[in-house]
Amino acid sequence: MDYNFLKIEKPKAISDTYKWLKRDFIIPSSVDKTVSKILKEVKICGDKAVIKFCKKFDGINIKKVDELKVKDEEIKRSCELVVKTYPRLVEALDVSCRNIRLYHSMQLKREAGSWLEEPARGKKIGQILTPVERIGAYIPGGRYIYPSSVLMTIIPAAVAGVKEIAICTPPGKDGNVHEVLLYLCSKLGVSEVYRIGGAQAIAVMAYGTDSIKKVDKIVGPGNIYVAAAKKAVFGTVGIDSLAGPSEVMILADCSAKPDFIAADLISQSEHDPDAKSILLSTSEDIAKKVIDEIYKQVDNLASVCGSSGNVKVILKSLVKNCKIVYSKDKNLIIKICNVAAPEHLEIMMEDADDVLKDIKNAGAIFVGDYTPVAVGDYIGGTNHVIPTGGCARFSSPLGIYDFCKRSSIISYDREMLKDESEYVEILSSFENLIAHKNSVKARFKK
Repeated sequence: MDYNFLKIEKPKAISDTYKWLKRDFIIPSSVDKTVSKILKEVKICGDKAVIKFCKKFDGINIKKVDELKVKDEEIKRSCELVVKTYPRLVEALDVSCRNIRLYHSMQLKREAGSWLEEPARGKKIGQILTPVERIGAYIPGGRYIYPSSVLMTIIPAAVAGVKEIAICTPPGKDGNVHEVLLYLCSKLGVSEVYRIGGAQAIAVMAYGTDSIKKVDKIVGPGNIYVAAAKKAVFGTVGIDSLAGPSEVMILADCSAKPDFIAADLISQSEHDPDAKSILLSTSEDIAKKVIDEIYKQVDNLASVCGSSGNVKVILKSLVKNCKIVYSKDKNLIIKICNVAAPEHLEIMMEDADDVLKDIKNAGAIFVGDYTPVAVGDYIGGTNHVIPTGGCARFSSPLGIYDFCKRSSIISYDREMLKDESEYVEILSSFENLIAHKNSVKARFKK
C-alpha cells in the first residue's frame, strides 16, 4: 500500500517543538459526571450500589457482594489448568517474576530506610520507614488480559512489605477472571481477588463496603473512567499516578539501525490510537530510512497478521502522533527530550552512555540497539507503570517507594529543650501562636 503520512521535521530551536510536544491529559466532563455519580452512590449505599453497577457495567448478576470474590477453589483449578495448558507461558512468567523481584529487591536495599542519629547530647532525630498496610491493585481486563500488570503492581508491594493486597479486575464475558491472572495471584500469594471493573472498582477500594475492606492506596493502570475515579478519590486514599496515552521517544545517530527504530515506533503505536511515537535523529539519512521501514513493516504486519493484528490501531496512531525529527545539533535533540520528559526513552547512539548523563527527564530509559521497550514491558525487571504526558519531570516509575511511608522522629531531653526554648518562643511569638510558646514555657514552671 502507498503511504505518505510521515514527513521529516527540522526544528531550528526548542520553541519550534512546543506545539507538538504539548500533551494535556483532559478528562471529559461527561466521564467526570458519570464517575462522580458512581463514587457517590457506592460511598453512600455500599454493597447495594456495587451490586447495581457490577450488573450494569460488568454484566454480573449477583445477590450478594461476597459472590464477587473469587473463591480459593477457583484459583486452585486455574493454577492446575494454566500449568497444563500454557507451559511455555508459565516459563516466561517465571523469568519475568524473578527479574522484577530482583530489581525491586535491589531498589529496596538502596532506598533511604529507617535511621536515628544523636547530633547533640539530649537530642535525637531520625526517620522510620514502614510499608503501607493495605493496597488495592487495579488490573485491566475484560476484552484483553494483562498478566504483566499483575507482576508489576504486586511484586514491588510484596518486596516493600505490604501485608494486605486486594485485586480488582473486570471479568470476561463469562463472568469469570481469566485463569492466567488467577494463576499469578496464587503464585504471588494474593487470595483477595474481586471481579469488579471500572470506576466502581476504584470506589469499592477507596471507600470500602460492609463486605469489602477499604485500602490505603490504589495502584495500577486503567481506562479513562478508572483514571477519573482515581483522581477523584485521591486524598481519601493514595494513588500511584494518572496514566494517559503511552509514548516513546528514540534518540538516534548515524550508527542506529533503521529497521530496529521503525519496529519500536510501531510497537508503541500498537497500544492505542492516541499513543505517541517520536524519533529524534542527528542523521537525516537515518530519518529517511526509518520512514521507509515504517511503511514496509506496517504492510508486512498487515499481510502476516491479517485481521488478528492491530494494524488499524497502529496506523491511526502513526498518522496522528508519530513524529520524525532531524537536527544535526545533538544538544538541541537532548534539550527537546528533556522538555518532553517521555514515558519511555530509547537511546541508540554511539556515545549512548555519555548522552545518558545529560538526560534529566524520562520515565524509563532503554540504552542500546538491543533494548527495546518491550523488554521493560515484560521481562527486564524494571517497572512498566511509568509516568506519562511529561509527568516524568516530577514523578517516577512505580517502585517500592510507592508502598512505603516515612515518619520523622525527634526526641529532646529537658536540658536540650531548655537550651533551645528561647528560639521556639521567638518564632511562635512572631507568628502570634501564643499557645505554642506556652507549651514550651509550661515545662519550666517552678
